[in-house]
Amino acid sequence: MGAVALTDVVDKLKLKNLTPDINIENIKITQPDINRPALQLAGFVEHFEVTRVQVIGFVEYTYMNSLSEERKVEIYSQLIEKQIPCFVFCRDLEPDPLFIKYSE
Repeated sequence: MGAVALTDVVDKLKLKNLTPDINIENIKITQPDINRPALQLAGFVEHFEVTRVQVIGFVEYTYMNSLSEERKVEIYSQLIEKQIPCFVFCRDLEPDPLFIKYSE
């Protein structure tokens, strides 16, 4: 599979970019598969395919909201440093402001 521009994915799926300060025009999706990062949010990042789009559903969202602020900082910074092409929050779930902060 060839690379797909993230802007094309955002437009086609009518997604909302919650980090407008990040220029997504140069971000490419190179992996056709997605990942729901439940284990990664729990801290297990071995064998983590960072080139995949990460999908946050209700289970992941609920878990993220249950974490202490200190644990959120640890997990969010660990995930964001991996240069994941994008996170998609489903079901109109609003990301934690701390998650947005670490994403920028």
